[in-house]
Amino acid sequence: MAGHRRQHAPPPANRNHAGKIHCPPAGSRRGNPSPATQSQRTEYRHAMSNTHAPALQNTSPSDRTAITRLGIVYWQANDGIAPLFAAAFQSEGCQTRPLLSTDPLPPNVEAIFVYGPFGSLVPLANQLHAMPPARRPRLILWITEQFPSPRLPEWLRYGIGVARSRLERLAHRRTPSGEWRIAPPLRWLTRRMHRFRYYGDLYWLREGGLLSLLVTGSQVTAQFLQARGFRPLVAVMGSAPAWSADLHLERDIPVLWLGKPGSRRRKKLIQRLRAELQQRGIKMLVVDGVEHPYVFGEERTRLLNRTRIVLNILREPWDNNAMRFFLAAPNRALIVSEPILPHTPYTPGVHLVVAPVPRLADTIGHYLAHPTEAGPIIERAYRLATEELTIQHAARRVLQHLNP
Repeated sequence: MAGHRRQHAPPPANRNHAGKIHCPPAGSRRGNPSPATQSQRTEYRHAMSNTHAPALQNTSPSDRTAITRLGIVYWQANDGIAPLFAAAFQSEGCQTRPLLSTDPLPPNVEAIFVYGPFGSLVPLANQLHAMPPARRPRLILWITEQFPSPRLPEWLRYGIGVARSRLERLAHRRTPSGEWRIAPPLRWLTRRMHRFRYYGDLYWLREGGLLSLLVTGSQVTAQFLQARGFRPLVAVMGSAPAWSADLHLERDIPVLWLGKPGSRRRKKLIQRLRAELQQRGIKMLVVDGVEHPYVFGEERTRLLNRTRIVLNILREPWDNNAMRFFLAAPNRALIVSEPILPHTPYTPGVHLVVAPVPRLADTIGHYLAHPTEAGPIIERAYRLATEELTIQHAARRVLQHLNP
């Protein structure tokens, strides 16, 4: 992984995690949900009320000095999202210092900002744990990844999560030269059960007194965590100017799927919908890293400028997949989605079109045949993504919380 290389200058931003749709966040919305959406919400509320894990309270950062010097964690040298966060914090008056997730902590920073996580937190957290609390930078963790199924009983989700987190720590060892290595017998495990690791790591970080601020872009996830004693800040990540442009291209791609399937469920649904669209004479372009290579930067912007409809299908029904909205809406592509939970302010019928899976093909066909109906939805989504839900606004919200 690129994270094993030392990095002392801002890494280049020529590729982007967002292009792979790793951050799954899925902006779901308020409005008149379908019965499927109501069922998902009921399951999630039931899971949140079934709490057996120990409640842990965040420590308040208000007794610490205001943050003006911030370390930004890059998950790889060509990380595409970290530079955007760095620029946003800089515009709010912070000095930022880039570091790879396996680098030694830089001196004279008041906080470390981590998003994702798109790799192991062990190297970073172990360094923080070894420092005296009075000298330790605050840790800001922006959790963009997804947790295990809300259908699981909490005792099982918590137990597996804590065990998976402990095994991650056992797997990572620091060599005398300062490099982090993974123990070969446990390497296979570090590639599995990531959702349980994300969940278990939160308890590990809190129990160690390391987690100063937990941020999520999802109101649903925030409620889930609040029911378990955490006090997360809700800040929607939003879009970035670098992700969009008005190129005035012919929109000759009727339907686009962008990103890897990532689960058997999503792969099956994409294949089924593609066949249904083909029966209706509608072509769907699939950019999944297999049929067509991933696209990033200007190439992705051009692709979205040629697209009329961007399809949104979830890896799992409870996921937050908002990154796809932050890419599509600023490029004025209509988002058509299966039912989604109300993670972010995107509202069905206002900023996107939502339909049950069996009706997606007919719904797509309708909006392709009636572009005047799609126009107002596209424009409202565009304004929301470019004027309100932006990385700049999200960074400002984090700093306002830390520096009251």
